[in-house]
Amino acid sequence: MRRRVLFGGIWHETNSFYPVPTDIDAFRRFALVEGDALLTAYDGTNTEIGGFVAEARLQDFELVPTLFAGAIPSGLVSRVALDHLTDAVVTRARRRDFDGALFAIHGAMVAEGVDEADAYVLQRLRDAVGADVPLVATFDLHGNITQALIDAADVLVGYDTLPHVDMAERGREAAQILRRLLDGAASPRKAFRKLRMLTVPQMQGTEAEPMRGIMAELHRLEQGAGIVTASVAPGFPYTAVPHLGMAVLAYGDRASEVADRLAALIWSRREQFRPHLLSPEEAVKRAMAEPRGPVFLTEPADNVGGGAPGDGTTLLAAMVAANADGVVVIWDPVAAAAAALAGTGNCFRGEIGGKTLKLHGPPFTIDGRVTFAGPVAYRRDAAYMTGQPVNLGLVATVAMGGVKIVLTSERAMPFDTLHLRRAGISPEQERIVCLKCGSNWRAAFGDMAAAQYYVDTPGICTSNIERMRLSRLCGEYFPLA
Repeated sequence: MRRRVLFGGIWHETNSFYPVPTDIDAFRRFALVEGDALLTAYDGTNTEIGGFVAEARLQDFELVPTLFAGAIPSGLVSRVALDHLTDAVVTRARRRDFDGALFAIHGAMVAEGVDEADAYVLQRLRDAVGADVPLVATFDLHGNITQALIDAADVLVGYDTLPHVDMAERGREAAQILRRLLDGAASPRKAFRKLRMLTVPQMQGTEAEPMRGIMAELHRLEQGAGIVTASVAPGFPYTAVPHLGMAVLAYGDRASEVADRLAALIWSRREQFRPHLLSPEEAVKRAMAEPRGPVFLTEPADNVGGGAPGDGTTLLAAMVAANADGVVVIWDPVAAAAAALAGTGNCFRGEIGGKTLKLHGPPFTIDGRVTFAGPVAYRRDAAYMTGQPVNLGLVATVAMGGVKIVLTSERAMPFDTLHLRRAGISPEQERIVCLKCGSNWRAAFGDMAAAQYYVDTPGICTSNIERMRLSRLCGEYFPLA
């Protein structure tokens, strides 16, 4: 008999230090697909929804769509937006004519008045479909996992990679687990371990130590008998909630044993998670001294993918002061429109960036020639969220000396090369490429990098976690004093 499976997702990584709330329009601008359109919009994409759809064909599920809503990481989700989206999911789920449910969350969503917004969504979904309907959900490796979140679902399946390249694979795994539950397998035992340690994105990459060894051990343990699935969630430290910290989840008869072993391994390697950064001046100097390019200067404190504005000017100022050659992307809709109005081939002079938070540096005056102006939209072609639509709005590129400044109307997460190529930039031909990112840049740019340095600029995604005002944490956390 064909099984009817409800599916959908609500995805947001919330940075509570970003002052602009995430309203429903923020979801509409990035990703909001409802109803039957969800069956085709993400089909073939490297996303959890794409994985659900692909595996459903093999498992002969009849998928019943709700919606998928996602917004670029930013400030607190408005309560109106949270309830609008959740109500739409729950309204469909209340029909209670489903055999199972698949849902994609992030794990670090925080809303106005709701610290555990992902748990809120899953619990409302659980209440709507009924306690006896198996519910399996996927979550991002940066999720801040809580007991309430674990309680709301039969199984949670977390990403295994950073850069994130396994989203569709995890969606397929979730659907396979759901199939076993629908075929009569008992809901597996759960184990959850929370570690009192905070880590930053560029030290969470699974292609390098310490995470590479930790994930290798996780996969080894997963292959053993008595384990359905296990996940390590390094977490997202840039939000003022009391449930921060690295987490381990395991499901199966040996769940407690596996969770304990992974937690002990992680804690034993905690010192390896300390970040290493250079000042902007030193980073630019070293990049200019490299025998060839492109050299990537990565600015995690202004990481758009972590909820920072992407309009910081500190690294740009260092590039200009050193007469460096390279490219910098700045989010500034006003300047992008003004430069585009000046027109390709004409001069543009004006202040750019530094308009969201004083912490990220003051506006910077540029005076150069417009080399590109126009709308930029495309589908991602790198390994991260392959096929996902991106709309950067009106974009203008201004060349000033050896520095090219790409001004965007929408914030650019550098998870592909197309945000540069469509603006007239060939990154492999640049001497220096500046990226406002943590670790996900490697999915698109890693193979072309001649060298790379992390840069210590000020910002709300600082890698110096000791600078963050995390006043709601109780007790001692590594590496906080």
